[in-house]
Amino acid sequence: MLVDIFNRYFAEFFLGRQAVWAIIASLFLGGAIEAFGQNLPLNMPVYQDYLRRQQILDTTNSELSFNIRPFYLDKIEEGKYKSLMLPEDFYQPKERKSFTYHIMPLQLTHLFNSNFPYGWGNGAGISGKGQEFLLSAGVRMKVGPMSIQLYPQLHYTQNLPFEEYPEDAPESFFRRLERSADGIDLPVRYGDDPISKFLSGNSHVKIMFGSFAAGVSTENIWWGPAKNNALLIGDNAQGFAHATIHSTRPVKTFLGSFEGQYFIGRLDGSGFGKFSDGAYSNIIDDIDEDDWRYLTGITISYSPKWLPGLSVGGSRTFQIYRNDMGTGLRSWVPLFSPLPKDGEGVLENVYKREDQGLEVYFRWAVPKAHSEVYFEFMRADHAFNWRDVMLNPEHSRGYVIGASKYMPMGGETFLGISLEMTQTQNSINNIIRWRGEPNRGRGLYDNYQVLHGLTNRGQVLGAGLGTSGNIQILELSWVEGLSKVAVQLERYARDQNFYQYANSNGEEVAPWIDFATGFKLENRLGNLLFQGHLRYVKSFNYNFYAPDFNEKLDRNVGKSVSNFNSNIKVAYIF
Repeated sequence: MLVDIFNRYFAEFFLGRQAVWAIIASLFLGGAIEAFGQNLPLNMPVYQDYLRRQQILDTTNSELSFNIRPFYLDKIEEGKYKSLMLPEDFYQPKERKSFTYHIMPLQLTHLFNSNFPYGWGNGAGISGKGQEFLLSAGVRMKVGPMSIQLYPQLHYTQNLPFEEYPEDAPESFFRRLERSADGIDLPVRYGDDPISKFLSGNSHVKIMFGSFAAGVSTENIWWGPAKNNALLIGDNAQGFAHATIHSTRPVKTFLGSFEGQYFIGRLDGSGFGKFSDGAYSNIIDDIDEDDWRYLTGITISYSPKWLPGLSVGGSRTFQIYRNDMGTGLRSWVPLFSPLPKDGEGVLENVYKREDQGLEVYFRWAVPKAHSEVYFEFMRADHAFNWRDVMLNPEHSRGYVIGASKYMPMGGETFLGISLEMTQTQNSINNIIRWRGEPNRGRGLYDNYQVLHGLTNRGQVLGAGLGTSGNIQILELSWVEGLSKVAVQLERYARDQNFYQYANSNGEEVAPWIDFATGFKLENRLGNLLFQGHLRYVKSFNYNFYAPDFNEKLDRNVGKSVSNFNSNIKVAYIF
């Protein structure tokens, strides 16, 4: 009976868009306002990078793992976490006779691409061609133990046309592309009109108790130690409505400190096909499913007391279409079901139209050496059995490897170097698993059962590198306090699963590689935070099609295209 009530009222009401605002309104009218609890949204400029950098520059060393975000600043500032040295005006509330509140920073994000989409990690921002704006404003407060953050967002983008596919390519090219495009809701262009939306943004209503919080939210969340691309869940897509319980600071035990989060939420589709003009829809089918998806996940990060700075953790998620869910507890709480498919029956699992994500990660911050190293590994799709887990762990896998090092230059000035590599392309083992047919299996984010893949509103929840992109990022920086000046180099190989599949089947293709050279600047001037990232992008073999043979290079080559990309964030602290 309780399950039926949950199905009828909670799932259909709360997981609808109107519910969060209804709950907020009822709580706001329900009592006196006092105290305060603030978090640091993932899209906030300057401070995300500053906090992480400050941890490895300060030898007092905070116990934060940086594996689960957003942070709760008032919790961080308690006790030894004061070593992170956040300016007081950023988190101190305004005092009134009967209540306490704080106006959230007024934040404007401007994105621009001159010729084709480039960029990721901007929440609702799609990084299409042309101008794009995200404007956030709001307030935070507390009703008894209830933390309320209203931080809605306006989103506008020109969404200008660009070359979405090679018009001269043969039909066989698109038949190979179908395998990469099928099983994921990832439009090349989001329709053919400008986009203008009002979003709930990074808003929440939560009960704060001790080192924990529980409630409802539409905030972006981030799992894992990666800096540029989270593998499983990050800020690449619009935040989804979810109910959650999570830690707000490390929970100390005799074994060390723990951080964690559990949530249930709703994912929606984009409503668009692969190409904005509907081309080749007879080959690349639009996703007919208009049903929303139920997503649930859990992550736990552990920092052993005997090894300061080290943190290890793991995550597990499930998604399933709402109409495919049953009425039992297993349908709503699948996280403790057996890992391999044979634990519940292979056929039963196959026909369940359910997709699992598994992730493990570690980070080791060494403040005395002013350095950090981290690793993140994710696998999608259930293994058949434990033998499959042991012999083929790289099936449908992705990983991130990164490191940072800061060298003192005198006073509070440091010279930094950061490296990060993200790989979401299928491993070479895929050829062996599928008997010499590259890309016959699915990749990290696409799925033949859950046809939208691991996406929300047409954007991947994890790394913003398409279905199977690989990227290497090198950054050289000069830092002093909040100030940062950096040069960044990027090599981005797009959709390698498609390229390998098409190339092995005789198509005239070449690897689509983007080389980007960028300049970054971060600083605070009075109450104004500024973060700018300018990039010049040179794209080789754009859209893969390469009909011309270059005798000097002894291979087919495609056309080259240049692009100017900018990502500028400005926030005013009241």
